Amino acid sequence: MKENKLLSPAAIFLLGVNSIIGSGIFLLSGKIYEDAGIWSLLAILCAGLSIFVIAFAYANMSKIYSKNGGAFVYAKETFGRFPGFIVGMVTWLLGTVTLATEVSALLTAMKMILPNLNSRLIGIIIILALGIISYFGSSIIAGLDNLTSFVKIVLVLVFIFTCLWLVRGLNFSSPNLLTASSANLGGFKGFLSAYGTVFFFFTGFSFLPVNAEKMKNPAKNLPKMMSLVMLTCLAVYLIIQTITIGALGPELTKTLVPAATAFSKIVGSIGVPLFVVGICFSIFGVIVATTFNTPTILASLAQAHEDVPMFVSKNNRFGTPTWAIILTTVCGIALFLSGNYVFLSGLTVFMSFVQYLSTGLANIKKKFLLIGIGSVLFSLVLLTSFTLSVLILGLGILILLVMIYFVVKLDDDEREKWLKEHQEKSKGADVNTVKRL
Repeated sequence: MKENKLLSPAAIFLLGVNSIIGSGIFLLSGKIYEDAGIWSLLAILCAGLSIFVIAFAYANMSKIYSKNGGAFVYAKETFGRFPGFIVGMVTWLLGTVTLATEVSALLTAMKMILPNLNSRLIGIIIILALGIISYFGSSIIAGLDNLTSFVKIVLVLVFIFTCLWLVRGLNFSSPNLLTASSANLGGFKGFLSAYGTVFFFFTGFSFLPVNAEKMKNPAKNLPKMMSLVMLTCLAVYLIIQTITIGALGPELTKTLVPAATAFSKIVGSIGVPLFVVGICFSIFGVIVATTFNTPTILASLAQAHEDVPMFVSKNNRFGTPTWAIILTTVCGIALFLSGNYVFLSGLTVFMSFVQYLSTGLANIKKKFLLIGIGSVLFSLVLLTSFTLSVLILGLGILILLVMIYFVVKLDDDEREKWLKEHQEKSKGADVNTVKRL
């Protein structure tokens, strides 16, 4: 039988970078500057270091549990079935919210050059098309992932080396916004808002452990690659935000895509559409990576980890979980139609917060005290940055998941019977294959 090709360290690195660097730094750099001014650079640094601590919490757990699943496996194995179900479903919802958010971001960027674009229709078509592609196998998605990773790296390098010369020191001499008070937040509250927004820039890293079993020697390679990915993305974000502040100054808050506006100062009016196209490729890369990861989460929940109907994990003849893909696609479309980009990005961070908190607590229980306590504290700080609407919806989803668990909870005997039958069928298929050979 043909073995599945495992991801090399380089492939893990590209998947991580592509999962993380997306719409945030390109579309929200103006928002965090409006909230915190030049202190947005400190917000990026603090959020990046916080996420780095949280990434170490994931790395610690990945050394103990190297199978697919990430945060929900850690919660299940450490705290039991009920927490595992909640964190598992939140992990899957994080993927679907990220899919909806990045599609919304893609169309927001495209509207800068195509103002009359029918965003809703195009968004539905994009999500449906990627769902269909997922049905026919992950190799196609992996190919798209590699292509968009390459485009993203080129885009970042072009921006840095062309726009670096626009930086003016005068644009860094704005008032101390930590003591300011204005309509656009400012003050320490503005800094916390920017800090919470920047977490959205990094949320994609938590999808790496989801594919642990697809990696070569995950216990060794995953922690190393996660560290390298986080440091790379943090450096990229700091450089891009520094250049956009230095090039645009206060004008940064007046443009939808600041990096494109800065680029146009170098190459002229053609710079905006050229750079927007590049940004769209970058965002599309995150959409592709999310499409690659999210159905895997739901299928894993159904296979053995949690109380999700077993038919969800059933693979088609292309080796992909049909119902997991369908449910992810439908949920992604519903979320895309339900909110705007800024709101969905906040909801993405809330779902990540649940993962970060549970993984931090799992580290504490496994005696990784410093990393665990740090992860819990940094996660709790995020609560101060959420809007009321995000908190209400996020807590409402958690309550709904609790209700669903006790309504659809599967009987242990039924699950054991299904698993036994599934294993027997797999053994039978292997024997028939050997006979044919």
